[in-house]
Amino acid sequence: MTIFRSGMWRLNYRLSPEGKRRFFDEFLPLLHDTMHTTLGEREGEAWYLVYLGTKPAGRGKGHARKLIEHVTKLADDGGRPCYLESSNASNPPIYRKFGFEERRTIQLQRGGRNIPLDIMVREPVTQEKKKKGGL
Repeated sequence: MTIFRSGMWRLNYRLSPEGKRRFFDEFLPLLHDTMHTTLGEREGEAWYLVYLGTKPAGRGKGHARKLIEHVTKLADDGGRPCYLESSNASNPPIYRKFGFEERRTIQLQRGGRNIPLDIMVREPVTQEKKKKGGL
């Protein structure tokens, strides 16, 4: 359902046969298996933050912060973990400020080189933890 709602289904018509094979048969299953391995039975209840980013002209204005704070509040209210993947080495320190912790790093292959993908999870924060200064 996520592929349909996100518009990723269009990739089936835009990618080359090799691109389709790699994306649908390799990349998406790898992401699914990694999320399942990381969260286990909680996979279905987690908030999955996918493709977060800000255009260069919008950076430094708090847009991403507002989005992440909004989503993590909703997840906290429901007692749900948040999950994300980051391929940009400068992002994990930013996500840590919101309570995300690195759980593992997987390696993607592109053009014969490895690209690290950091897997991060934020456990739900209860009101009691917030009062004690947890976040």
